[in-house]
Amino acid sequence: MKQKKMTSQIKSFLTVMLISFLVLEGLSYTYIWYNSKQNIAFVEKRSSLDFQTHIEFAQGYFTQLAQVFYDTKINTPQMRKIMYEASITHDKTKRAQLRTQLYKEFHTLYGYMRKQSVRQLHFHLPHAVSFLRFHRPKKFGDSLVGIRNTIEYVDKHYTPIHGFEEGRIFNGFRNVYPIFYDNVFAGTIEISYSFEAIKEATIHVEKSAMVFLLNSDIVKTKVFASEESNYLPSEFKTLSYDKATLKKQTLLSRQELHAINRLIAPRIEKKLKQNVPFAILFQNDYIANGMHLVVSFIPVFNINDKQVAYVIDYAEDHVGALIKEKNNFSFLLLSLFSLLLSGLIAAVVLLVQRKQDDVYVMATHDELTGVLNRHGLNTILLKRISEHERYGRAISFIFFDIDHFKKVNDTYGHQVGDVLLQELTALVERTIRFSDILVRWGGEEFLIVLPETELTEAILLAEKLRMNIEQYSFKKPEHITCSFGVTELNEDEIQEDVLKRVDEFLYRAKELGRNRVISDINLEES
Repeated sequence: MKQKKMTSQIKSFLTVMLISFLVLEGLSYTYIWYNSKQNIAFVEKRSSLDFQTHIEFAQGYFTQLAQVFYDTKINTPQMRKIMYEASITHDKTKRAQLRTQLYKEFHTLYGYMRKQSVRQLHFHLPHAVSFLRFHRPKKFGDSLVGIRNTIEYVDKHYTPIHGFEEGRIFNGFRNVYPIFYDNVFAGTIEISYSFEAIKEATIHVEKSAMVFLLNSDIVKTKVFASEESNYLPSEFKTLSYDKATLKKQTLLSRQELHAINRLIAPRIEKKLKQNVPFAILFQNDYIANGMHLVVSFIPVFNINDKQVAYVIDYAEDHVGALIKEKNNFSFLLLSLFSLLLSGLIAAVVLLVQRKQDDVYVMATHDELTGVLNRHGLNTILLKRISEHERYGRAISFIFFDIDHFKKVNDTYGHQVGDVLLQELTALVERTIRFSDILVRWGGEEFLIVLPETELTEAILLAEKLRMNIEQYSFKKPEHITCSFGVTELNEDEIQEDVLKRVDEFLYRAKELGRNRVISDINLEES
């Protein structure tokens, strides 16, 4: 009997042990899977951001190099005179002579520029007419209207422009400058670089394979039929390879690139449509000797902020393999711990995370109203101003405060004033868009940041807010008014400049009697 009881106890012990082990194994597997997913997402995001930084650095370098060529070697009195004479004559023989003269003037320089990775040196007459392509000197006289927006832009605005664009022969990262002779517009000049130049500059930083893909519809609509053979359909829908970029790969062979792209194409089809940088980890035992890779996709936009191409980078990844090894070890280790210990660890992690979130909210949000404070605004505003500088997206500001707020506090007390601030905040948040950013600047002063909003739209919103506040019935006092300053961020303007100006407009609204909107427009009219 004693033996039987002992056997039963052993069975019960083993049963409980087995159930506990299975529960622990399930929890361990779930934790490892989730942790792996998060780690991989972090590695992918970090990789895409790093690669994007390398690409932007290379583009900036070549833009500066083009500027140096233009300033020191090309923008000469002789060149300006030739282009002016070509622009005013309709005599084909005369133009041919001028073209020959221009070709001789810069033929040697173009050879040197080619060694510095310049692909195209291209002169155009007014109205975007090709005058001399150094890379195809026998092709000239064709209109680039509707084909080359960069040239049309400089033709219209007489200011330089830099950006990616497809042409009739080559695509390129283009730098287009206006040409003037005695203050008379005589045409434009383009210095452009191929993706190969960007690629060579980038792979010096980190060894990798890299290809360039252009939207297929752009190839069909812009490229000369005789030049379409420079492109090849890819494994990704709507994208075509620039064939030149498939050559001279060091990390992977061309066959390996195609094999990788065939396998990842279904996984990234949706991501490609989002037009944002991203990366994925890839490993296949039968491709590239089972090498672990991180494949990064960087969208390329033209001067109209339209996504037109993708740069793809294939770099060896050591972190992904480490993550896999770490997960196997962690799973084995966690299998040895009890369910109680696993719960305790989860509780500690959750507590730490909550404390971090609380600290962040306290540091970046106003305690009374719950909206952002100045500190919380800084990071967001820097990002919005960066988008304005890079993409030319409009951004406007509304600065307002409560008229005679001190009188409210003096008459009803600070508690009533606090309730009024909360009511006003709620009213403003119901009026503005979800993408607009409301900030309590201090006291009774508030700032609204309006991304992708022109000045006229911002003025209309400010007037709407002013009337809503004036007509709204608050708890105490029942009626208040607010004064507003409105302005738009100008080109090459920093944060301090625009905030100072909108503050001055608010001060002006106070001087003119309060309960009004003052902006760049109505201030000029007055």
